[in-house]
Amino acid sequence: MGNFVHEILEDVYALEPEERTIDVARQIARRIWDEKYSSEVHGYVHTKKLNDFRWNSWFCVENLWALEQPSETFINGIEYELNGQIEGVTLKGFIDRYSLVDGHMVIGDYKTGKVPRKQWEEDKFTQLFIYSALVQELGVAEVDQVELLYLKGPKKISREVTPQHIEEVTETIVTVKHEIDKACEDENFPTVKSKLCDWCFFKKQCPAWRR
Repeated sequence: MGNFVHEILEDVYALEPEERTIDVARQIARRIWDEKYSSEVHGYVHTKKLNDFRWNSWFCVENLWALEQPSETFINGIEYELNGQIEGVTLKGFIDRYSLVDGHMVIGDYKTGKVPRKQWEEDKFTQLFIYSALVQELGVAEVDQVELLYLKGPKKISREVTPQHIEEVTETIVTVKHEIDKACEDENFPTVKSKLCDWCFFKKQCPAWRR
């Protein structure tokens, strides 16, 4: 669903501002569904649930107009690809959208999941802080702000990007890469059990869950 909604919004913001209406978005959604997702989703969603899937996706798209007025929102870049290194660690990512305000960048990311509880909000910005660090490392622009657009909410959550954020996320990148390299060298990949295991196909065969 996330991919479907992202593609619709990507096409919406590729239009001239005055063309960004809900009716046009509906036409785009129908076209993308017919051309691509109608066949792709069938393999993952039961036929009886297809209507629910489409309606839930559409509610996310429609809620964009509750968060902002697309005809008045100026976007400089959509699905902007990043490739570079931070402290020798190679990174790749795609920014959903960004705007330039007085030469400074605002990075936005669409979310089709639930709005997180207050205590979990900060964790959700890690990806965008990584993008901010990479954008600045590449010399593209200084990033002033990042924002998460929860379409299901609808709710927009923003954070200013500070030197401390960049420093902390850089340290995390280097540390995680070191831990990955060490695990590969030692061939030691300890199991970490969590609630996410409930979505894993191999849970029943996993030794950690048979103990």
